[in-house]
Amino acid sequence: MKTKLQAARVARGWSQAQLMDALEDAAERLGMELPSRTSLKTQVSMFENGRREPGADYQALFSEVYEATRAELGLALETAPSQLDALPRQTSLQIPSPTATPEVLGYLKSVFIQHAQAEPLVGPRFLVPAVQSQVPLIEELCKEASGPLREDVVRVGARYAEFLGWLHQDTGDSELAMLWTNRALDYASELDDPVLSAYVFQRRSNIAAEAGQAGYAIGLANAALKQARKLPNQVQAVALRARANSHALLGQADDCARALDEARAIADKGEGDSDGLAGYCSVAYVEMEAANCAIQLQRPHEAVETLETSLTHWPAEQQRDRGLCLARLATAYAQLEDVEGAYNAASQAVAIAQTTGSARILAELGRLQSHLTPWGKLVEIAELNRLLGSMRGT
Repeated sequence: MKTKLQAARVARGWSQAQLMDALEDAAERLGMELPSRTSLKTQVSMFENGRREPGADYQALFSEVYEATRAELGLALETAPSQLDALPRQTSLQIPSPTATPEVLGYLKSVFIQHAQAEPLVGPRFLVPAVQSQVPLIEELCKEASGPLREDVVRVGARYAEFLGWLHQDTGDSELAMLWTNRALDYASELDDPVLSAYVFQRRSNIAAEAGQAGYAIGLANAALKQARKLPNQVQAVALRARANSHALLGQADDCARALDEARAIADKGEGDSDGLAGYCSVAYVEMEAANCAIQLQRPHEAVETLETSLTHWPAEQQRDRGLCLARLATAYAQLEDVEGAYNAASQAVAIAQTTGSARILAELGRLQSHLTPWGKLVEIAELNRLLGSMRGT
């Protein structure tokens, strides 16, 4: 049974490691000392499982971290002293809350750009904690910000939340991906920004599609395109790509083709996305997504031709997406019963999946495995299956 303490962490979208980071930060603010990281992990697990009641100091830390009362966290108001009571304390300092200033916003924007540039190279595994660590600051700024700076603060919050949603999607956690993307939509609603809202709706469509909810995904893509004529070219094109992908999942080939044709035509008109939301949505990007649709629709010849061409001029900085492209190419080869081609492409994709920790590449390779079943006794295919099993922990 989930305790209120555990529920509070899940509601924040935190792992236990992220909670421990927050506890250590709070302990420093409150002038407390914590035990070693290993001991702290044990304590947190026992508290969340209800096997031990947190002592007074831990209760204070949890209240600080979650910005909630002890009663709201299901903690007793009076309890035995915790192990922290025996540790020496420093003088507690009252640290003022951060204030929204152009300098603070400039810092958050510059850090965001660095994370976004690193993400295609290193994947989500190392970036989630780094991006998550900025959220408490953004939330504090949102509490107090008003006047002309409030819109800037909320917009920064929207970009961080959407990015966290993407990172969780790439780790394979669709629940947390949707949670953070929904939060981005909340920010966009306050801003009354139709472009940002449309972009976030198509991101929600992507998450739903990858979770196998094609009907829900197409509804979200349609919502993104409700005011299509008001959208910049690239945002409109990427939303059409989401619609096409949903149609492909539903086996609706003609509707998929129409959406892709529109996306290509609009992407070919130029950028027109001053906020840089969909700067990646070029004609080449639409073509790669069209190849994925072709695989879904059992048209591997179309997919192979497109993906092979794309890989010849793939940008070096888009390493993670190159891995996804290779995994899709392997699936297309397997559909054509080209076992050697499938194995060679899959081997390269596996290496990139190991480097970046991308669950999306791993999921595509899982789709490949079902197509390779007739050749499962071949040494190379058996080894590939063993390696993929070990990567999934099975």
